[in-house]
Amino acid sequence: MGALFCMVAILVLITPVALQPDSLGYIDIWFNRTPVYPLFVNAVQAVFGDSYKTALKVLQLFLGLASVWFFINQLRKQISLKAFWYLLLTLIILVPYLYNHKIANNILTEAIAYPLYLLTTIHFLLFFFKDRTVHLRYALIFLFILLLTRKQFLYFVPIGMVILFWISYKSKTFKNHIPHFIVLALLPFLVSLTDSTYHKIVHGHFTNTPWTGIHLLAPAMYVADKEDVAIYTSEEEKAYFNAIYAEIEENKYNEAAAISEGQDIISHYIANFAKIANGTIYPIGKERYENELSKDDALIKVDETTTAMSIPLIKDNFKKWLSLYIKNFSYGFENSKYVLLFVILFLFGISKINVSNINRFKAIAFVTCITISNIAIVAVGMHTLKRFTFYNDWVLFFVIFILLNSISTHYITQRKVHK
Repeated sequence: MGALFCMVAILVLITPVALQPDSLGYIDIWFNRTPVYPLFVNAVQAVFGDSYKTALKVLQLFLGLASVWFFINQLRKQISLKAFWYLLLTLIILVPYLYNHKIANNILTEAIAYPLYLLTTIHFLLFFFKDRTVHLRYALIFLFILLLTRKQFLYFVPIGMVILFWISYKSKTFKNHIPHFIVLALLPFLVSLTDSTYHKIVHGHFTNTPWTGIHLLAPAMYVADKEDVAIYTSEEEKAYFNAIYAEIEENKYNEAAAISEGQDIISHYIANFAKIANGTIYPIGKERYENELSKDDALIKVDETTTAMSIPLIKDNFKKWLSLYIKNFSYGFENSKYVLLFVILFLFGISKINVSNINRFKAIAFVTCITISNIAIVAVGMHTLKRFTFYNDWVLFFVIFILLNSISTHYITQRKVHK
């Protein structure tokens, strides 16, 4: 395994750091960026000056390798698999550092979100396995930082609640876990408060990162009709809707255009999501409000207005919106067959937990659950691209390795018995 880590380190270090379209927002600490990664990038820049890109690459690589090592090392202590399976699993978990995403070589949130995700996952698993609250506390610390990096991982809160409830029920320790229930319940509010405080200190506005409404409105606008403007009572919202719809219709970004041209709806939606959200809704709102407000105030106004417009529009087109959501959700798994497979594996793990307290079944239930949950939450207001779903690309392999190892062990045991 050491040789594998060395190979990954060499390949990462000889590859230069790449700047992506989103990178400048983290380097320049834009208002619409969550706190952790911009602060991390700028801290490295402050210490290392012009050499910050190289230092950033080294630090991101170190965080990645350390988290993968800890993740695998802890799994090996709790789930007995042959060394070969763990070697393969390590390689698969390291793939984002070598191929496609190359997360240590990019200035994007994935560079620290992936290590934080692995650390959060393993500590929740360890708590599930061992019922030791120290692991829950570590999980909550890493989750807190993770949510201030990318908020898509909020689903860990209800999953953590379920695990905590299950453990409390099994061990009859509800009273002992009351503080942990409270902390889990308050965690989203603590994240929100920290996010707002950060923006107050850095940008002068006590508000959450203002970028939610734009992405909530985008899928609703994709399935909307021109007549949907009638659902709004505010003249401001009506004018905003009409401006967005006119541009979407003209550029053929909506569902109606996909149907009229005989295109696959989800492929069309995925291809045009960023054009709707970042290329239409945001610039139209920015142009409308920057005449009267400062740049930051205009962004807050756009976020507030788009958030307010989203729910009524989703309700008015709920069947079409839900159909698009399901297609987007399935796309995150590549197709509906994989959705069914993950659901079956999740139910298998859950059913085995009821009759057996074996860690491998707990692991299957947990990792399939977080995979389904991640794509489910991303599909609400984003296109389910690999950038948002790659965090769990190792899960199916891990489950297969567990099952293959169990079959192999059972077969060997049976042969010994018959001899």
